[in-house]
Amino acid sequence: MGIPSISNLVQKNPSFWTISDFQDIRLVIDANCLVEFLYKYQDIDTIGNYNEYTEKVEIFFKWLQTRRITPFVVFSGALGMDDKEIGIVLGKTKHRIGKPDEGMPILAKLTFINALDKLRINYVNSDFEADRDIQKLANDLKCPVLSANSDFFVFDVQFGYIPFDSLPFKSILNGVKKSFGEIKTYFYKNLLKKFPYLTHKMALLATALGNDIFPKNSKALQLAYLSANFRLPECMAITSDVLETPCERSSETFFITTRKILYWIKRCKDVERGKKQLQYFCKEDKKEEKKLFRSIEVYTETGNYTSYNLHDLIQRRNDKGFCRSPFPFGIRKWIIEHHRRGKIPNFIINTIIHQRNIFMCQLEGTHDTSSHDCSLSIREVIYAVLVGTETTITEYDRQEKSLCKVLRKGVISTTGILKDLHIPEMMSAVKIKILSSTLCCSVPSDKVSGQLEQTRLFLMITAYWTRVAEPSVNTNFIKSVLIGYVLFSARHKEFQPGTKIIGRLENLSAEVTKYADRRIKSYRDFVQNITYTFSQFQSCILYTTHLNRLLQCPLENVNPAIVYNGSFLHKMYFILNENDRYENDDIIEKHLYGCNVYVWLNQMLYFLQENVYIKSAEVAAKM
Repeated sequence: MGIPSISNLVQKNPSFWTISDFQDIRLVIDANCLVEFLYKYQDIDTIGNYNEYTEKVEIFFKWLQTRRITPFVVFSGALGMDDKEIGIVLGKTKHRIGKPDEGMPILAKLTFINALDKLRINYVNSDFEADRDIQKLANDLKCPVLSANSDFFVFDVQFGYIPFDSLPFKSILNGVKKSFGEIKTYFYKNLLKKFPYLTHKMALLATALGNDIFPKNSKALQLAYLSANFRLPECMAITSDVLETPCERSSETFFITTRKILYWIKRCKDVERGKKQLQYFCKEDKKEEKKLFRSIEVYTETGNYTSYNLHDLIQRRNDKGFCRSPFPFGIRKWIIEHHRRGKIPNFIINTIIHQRNIFMCQLEGTHDTSSHDCSLSIREVIYAVLVGTETTITEYDRQEKSLCKVLRKGVISTTGILKDLHIPEMMSAVKIKILSSTLCCSVPSDKVSGQLEQTRLFLMITAYWTRVAEPSVNTNFIKSVLIGYVLFSARHKEFQPGTKIIGRLENLSAEVTKYADRRIKSYRDFVQNITYTFSQFQSCILYTTHLNRLLQCPLENVNPAIVYNGSFLHKMYFILNENDRYENDDIIEKHLYGCNVYVWLNQMLYFLQENVYIKSAEVAAKM
């Protein structure tokens, strides 16, 4: 959620803020906001450069550690059971179809979680919307909240709210050693000192200013602003008593609207009276009224806490506060507990509760069908394991430039699996059989996997993608993916082939980058279908990871920072195609021939060729 207008109000009032010492504290972090902020900060390419992203995440959390700050990271959970969030989510999804560059790539959250696991950072999942859970956890821990969500300007976070722009992110991520001991922290109580009549009326302020649920440009609010109820006396048509910092003339009109809203709230007896006045301007439009009522409800301090107690989970307590669940009856306890610990994705909970999933459009060109069509059979197995083969699941996905609704049912090909669905008691061999059957691929041997356990699942996903992708995947796609896996595994020290071999890998990467950057302006667009094909690969990684996590990871999950780095993959594919076109020497062989990494690459390629037919680049070009 969010209330865009309130950010302007609080920034113009320095008395709302306090200079605070930023070290030796606990800190509750709004994970969903931080995932997106860190990815977009300083422009990581939305094509999916997860290696660069994971470095950002690690630098930030290590910086917190140097300041002896203990972070508690909270993710939002599933869509609420009352379906009131569905309109907001669908609206954002439709917007992303038109402007996919503005969104994050789909593996960003997995990359973020992998970084947290590596650094041993505490994180939990809220059952549903996390805002109130974050507020309560921060108050329980007696610490501030770090977020970019403007809702925290109206929530009573007792120990302060720190917006992202209060921190010196540029210096942090650039590794500047300068010590930053103090930062600006917003305090709700300071707002009430200036506007005491807002006490118990914050829901009216959040609603009248406009928010994600009841937007400022709604017909009801626009009519309200022009009405006599909101009219200011001539002597009060100024903003000086509202703002402590003067504003430019160009923004004066904006703040006069804010002044009208505050003056109106001051004269309202209570929230109920204000709600009825705003309801009048809905003009009996039931949709507008529904949004209005929802907004008032969300921003009203009810005193009731409807989710589980995050503090109890973090403290490893097993009392009633932790066990109490707002989920519908019948969801297995182990699924709820694993979801709360971040081990099961929201996709699983949305499937069980809502029988509905909404997919994020990728940076995938203008193809008729979504890149997520590629991973359909993986999702069908997830649906079968969760709800059987008779329950219908609704998927919202891109078709051409529209968001369309498609009905699916679970499908599973492994005989006898549906007789034993209590996954914690399921034998590991059975879980691996489900994965192998789903991906239509045998499990790689120790020899093929090399030093990395995640090689097994990586190769199985690659084989699946090769089999189902449209247009067909050729050898140059496969070679790009394999060399990328080896290169970034070495960079992340997942395996250590030796200094000389690492040097050869880096020389290969440098030549690929130099060659591609010199010849193409945009490595995403140089050949038809390349972006779409690699987007399909990302979708296969995402939903295989979801299935593996649901099965409690019988195989080690892949790390997106290793298996997918968009810039390198596109450039590598480009140079391999160029070499084929002009009959140049294989650049991979040129740099790596004769070393053990080259042998491993060929073993992985041979495994894939045994499991699926791979077209040569020449054959694919003729089709």
